[in-house]
Amino acid sequence: MALFGSGRDASLIRSVSNELLRYIDTEILHYKLVLDTTNENLYGESEKRTYYTPTRISTIVQKDEKTAAADDFGLEFNRTGIFAFLRDTLKDKNIHIEEGDIIEWDNEYYEIDNVGSSQYWAGRNPETLLGDTSGELEDEFGYSIAIIAEAHVTKRNTINIEEVRSGINKPAYISPTDRGIYN
Repeated sequence: MALFGSGRDASLIRSVSNELLRYIDTEILHYKLVLDTTNENLYGESEKRTYYTPTRISTIVQKDEKTAAADDFGLEFNRTGIFAFLRDTLKDKNIHIEEGDIIEWDNEYYEIDNVGSSQYWAGRNPETLLGDTSGELEDEFGYSIAIIAEAHVTKRNTINIEEVRSGINKPAYISPTDRGIYN
């Protein structure tokens, strides 16, 4: 029987992790892809994607430096990032992070490439722990802590979340005085 790793210890880690995320106070917007209304072509690509209304989630972000790659067509900039979410937060909000979802953070849109969940308290996954699944252990041991999403910055015009270009260049906001309306 392990000394640290019981259900009480996991509860302590849950509460400390939640308080830490409140203190860090970094939030992202998570856009979930609507598969029913997104049409694919023969190659599994889609020109017009649709997303559900974004959900605000607290997270820990590790943003890499921007890199540049030059080819015959010009210069292209790339950036990757790692987003760590508490599993309990996602479970409470009924959110399932998957590859292809979009994360908006720091005025950039990241497309998720890889999702993993192999961070466990006391190094044990409670769903696959041999003694726990066979019913031999009296208490819950281990705890799945986080969901880690690796993502890359994607171009705004490919994801169809905001209008990037239009036929007429018009300002986003015109004040009443600029329009000739005076109070």
